[in-house]
Amino acid sequence: MTKLYLKGLKYDKVTTLTRFPFNLPILNDLNQLIFDKPVTFLIGENGSGKSTIIETIAGLMDLNLEGGSKNNCFVSYEEQSLLVEASRPIKYPNYPKDSYFYRAESYYNLMTDIEMIDQGEGVFQRELHTYSRGESFYELVSSRFFGKGFYLLDEPETGLSLSTQLQLMVLMQELIKADSQFVIATHSPVLLFFPNARIYEFTDGKIVKRALEETKIYQEWLMIFERKEHFFQNLFES
Repeated sequence: MTKLYLKGLKYDKVTTLTRFPFNLPILNDLNQLIFDKPVTFLIGENGSGKSTIIETIAGLMDLNLEGGSKNNCFVSYEEQSLLVEASRPIKYPNYPKDSYFYRAESYYNLMTDIEMIDQGEGVFQRELHTYSRGESFYELVSSRFFGKGFYLLDEPETGLSLSTQLQLMVLMQELIKADSQFVIATHSPVLLFFPNARIYEFTDGKIVKRALEETKIYQEWLMIFERKEHFFQNLFES
């Protein structure tokens, strides 16, 4: 059985603050966010709070809020960690030997910091900036994720073709066999097909456990493929 590292989050509810992020409705359900599978997906519409929770987990696991490992300390924007301070991690009795936070929106800055740290180390075949976006991310996972690790991914599908997303899933499976745990925020219908993953959907201010076929992503893509003419006719007439 694969070792897991993060079991859940405990949120000490702050009732005196009404500003972001404490005004996110999903925080009322945060204590129900249990990580009991090697792969957990967080899905939902833009602004539903997925990335905020991912960043909070990164802070609780002592990872840089802009991405990277514990060795990456770069800052391009002063992140507030108010939710980190109001939360605490619930951990399994295992300690990861590796941990990493991939954040799509700050990946360019992370690549720059990686290249400064990696000088002479030879972890990567060449500088990540010389790859395409999708190629560099695949190189990051295949060369830098060592196993026995805790890995946070925020929208990893950004810049990835369908075939590269499938290759990523193969890498994930290999890392899981090496006692790794993933928590992933995504809009990708492809990644959600990962076997035996836990899926939480952020919807209507709540965090709801879903089967793949119950998710909005799956239902919308199914409707597009099965009724594409009707769907797009209604879309452009509305």
